[in-house]
Amino acid sequence: MNVYVDTDAVIQWEKGDFDLPAWLEQRPDDTAMVPATVWRQLLYGTFAWEAQRAQKRRRMLAALQMPVASFSRRHAARAAQIAADLKQAPIGFADCQIAASAIEDHSELLTFNQEHFARVTGLRLAKARR
Repeated sequence: MNVYVDTDAVIQWEKGDFDLPAWLEQRPDDTAMVPATVWRQLLYGTFAWEAQRAQKRRRMLAALQMPVASFSRRHAARAAQIAADLKQAPIGFADCQIAASAIEDHSELLTFNQEHFARVTGLRLAKARR
């Protein structure tokens, strides 16, 4: 099975609050990936932050060594559907894309943002503790 890793799980690892490599080692038969939207969110800091912090993020991304899952027309259609389904209490553009990627690619999503993602119909969330 694929496991897609959400931005907040990577950031918790970067802060030292979550041992992402150890969590992944407990799932040796799974393929861990980051959705393209997550990769964009993580790369932002390498361009926008001051030099020392940006360099730290670049090192973290190099250590991450996970493939990036592409985002296609099929993913975009599912993201639009999710946004429409949740229009009374939206979860945000990026979160719709991340959820759509996991659903369309038959993957679990590793996230600590249960408040948003638990409301997405059909999305399977991976269990993890900080």
